[in-house]
Amino acid sequence: MRLSRVRRWVLVAATGLLCGCGAGWSQVPVAPTALASEPMEVRVTLHDGSRLVLAVPRFDGDSLFGEVDGRPRALAMAQVERLALPVASKSRRAAGTAAVVAALVVFAAGWTYVALQE
Repeated sequence: MRLSRVRRWVLVAATGLLCGCGAGWSQVPVAPTALASEPMEVRVTLHDGSRLVLAVPRFDGDSLFGEVDGRPRALAMAQVERLALPVASKSRRAAGTAAVVAALVVFAAGWTYVALQE
């Protein structure tokens, strides 16, 4: 099925609104106490500026262990510049919900407009 130009733009606009919903991160000290709350993931910034998200992170000695894309990963603490934990707040959740509703309205309105034009 080939989409009309208007429908393509409606899909692009709706997708753009949905992409605006992101998780927030809060920086924490690079220390074993940072994981005392046993988070499910942690964002790691390395000294070279690259970032990765470790699932099920844990410290053991002078290394940070976890999984990246389902594969085990170990990082020496000397490589780690910053750690950040995911933040869940009511305001972010409300903004995300509003963005999803806006995307659905744009999508429905555009789709209806095109349907009426055909």
